[in-house]
Amino acid sequence: MEELKLNALVINEIRIGEADKLLTLLTEDHGKILVSGKGVASLRSRHMTSAQLFSYSSFVLRKSKKYFYIADSDMLECFFNIRYDVEKLALASYMCDVACDLALENVSDPELLRLMLNSLYALANKKSLTMDQVKAAFEFRAACQAGYLPMLDKCKICEKSVFTEQIIFDIMNGSIRCSTCASIMKREELDEDGTAEIYCRITPSVLEALRFIVGSPLSRFLSFSIPDEEAALLSYFTETYLISHLEHSFKSLKYYKDIRLNGIDYE
Repeated sequence: MEELKLNALVINEIRIGEADKLLTLLTEDHGKILVSGKGVASLRSRHMTSAQLFSYSSFVLRKSKKYFYIADSDMLECFFNIRYDVEKLALASYMCDVACDLALENVSDPELLRLMLNSLYALANKKSLTMDQVKAAFEFRAACQAGYLPMLDKCKICEKSVFTEQIIFDIMNGSIRCSTCASIMKREELDEDGTAEIYCRITPSVLEALRFIVGSPLSRFLSFSIPDEEAALLSYFTETYLISHLEHSFKSLKYYKDIRLNGIDYE
C-alpha cells in the first residue's frame, strides 16, 4: 500500500455528511494532494485539529482506491489568532483559494508553501503589518512565482529607470511606462489579437514596494514600508494584477472586500 509521510498545509476543506471532509493539502514535494478525512470533523477525532483549514500538520497518508486517507497526524501550527478576527479569517481563506488555484497535483512547489506559511504567520502574529500590506505582498509574490513576473527596472519605451512622477503599468504585458511616454499613449488600446489591455496608474513608492516584494528572499518579502495613503493603491494594483493574469476572481475575495468595505457579515 502506498504511504506518504509529509508536512502539509490544509488549504481547502469540503464537508461530506456530518463528520467527513475532503481535504486539499499543500505540500513541499507533491504539490497539492486530495485527501479523504473520514470522521475528522467529529469532536472525538484525534485528527480534528490537524485536519482543519489553515492547519500546518505532519501527516501519514495511505492510498485507497481513489484518494489518500489520513492514517496519522500531528498539528505543527494552526495560526490560531486568525480565527479571532473575521477580516483576517476572510483574507486567509482568499489566500488559500489562490494557493489552491496555483498549485498542481504531484508537482513540487516549495516556494508556494513557504509563501503561504509566511503570509499566514504574518497575518496571525505581526501586529505591525496592515492587512493591505500582507494581502498585496502575497498577491504579487504569488503571481510572480506562478510565472507572471513583470519588468520593473525601467520604462519599456525610453528605458528610463528612475521615476519621480506617476507611472503607468501595463498589467497584461507586465511592463511600466514613465509619465512622458504614457502621455502619448491612448487610455485604452487593443493588442494585435484584439484583447483589451489593462493599465493602472501607480506611484514611485508603489513601484519600489513591488520591487522589494519580488526581489527579497521569502523570509523578508513583507519587510517593506509604504505611506499609509498609498497602501490601498498597492493592494488595488496587486489584486488587479493577479486576477487579470489568472483570468478569474474568487468568491472569497468578494467576501473579504464586502466585510472590509461594507461591514457585511454572512451567515
